[in-house]
Amino acid sequence: MVHAYGRMRLYADSVDGSGTVVDKKDDGKVYEVSWVKSEAVALDYLRGRDVRQEGYYVIVETPFRNFGRDMIMIFDEADGAPIEIPERTPLPEPAASPTHCARCGYPVLPSTRVAFPCDGDPGCGHPWHTADFAQRADEVVRAGLGYRCVTCRSAACRACYEATGDQNRSRTHGFVAGPDGGPPRPDVEIVHRLCWVCRGPVTILDE
Repeated sequence: MVHAYGRMRLYADSVDGSGTVVDKKDDGKVYEVSWVKSEAVALDYLRGRDVRQEGYYVIVETPFRNFGRDMIMIFDEADGAPIEIPERTPLPEPAASPTHCARCGYPVLPSTRVAFPCDGDPGCGHPWHTADFAQRADEVVRAGLGYRCVTCRSAACRACYEATGDQNRSRTHGFVAGPDGGPPRPDVEIVHRLCWVCRGPVTILDE
């Protein structure tokens, strides 16, 4: 059977043993296509294959189903449906960049949807208003959004913070005035994400 790229499909046992076509489109998108016999082999390969460039797609075809990976997720090539969001391989050491995550090197896209949990109400009693994404964490990761350090301006993706748990986070409390003018008392716990380069606090990258 002839493949759409004009070559015979020779399904190999591994991607290393497969034929590979790199197709560069006029719009700048790049598709790297290989063929293997097993869906499990295709998925294992894509889980270990980092894609740190927008518009670059790694496609692995099998006799039954085709899979792809871009800089966000592994997906079903037939309809683009997400299959999983693989963990990103960290760089050998953090690298400062205003546009790419210092931990993994993936691009960090600016957010256009920022919310304040208390809607910026000056009478809410909070000592400050902390901005947050107006989306769930999984939506933020799928959109490729993240943060920028307020000190050194290095970018950081949300995916890395989700993958590393409490690593590079600090916790503190906001304080509100005590009843009847008494001493301040702790209010809600505040989680601060820290820069991977200088450990300064980060804020949402929105420009």
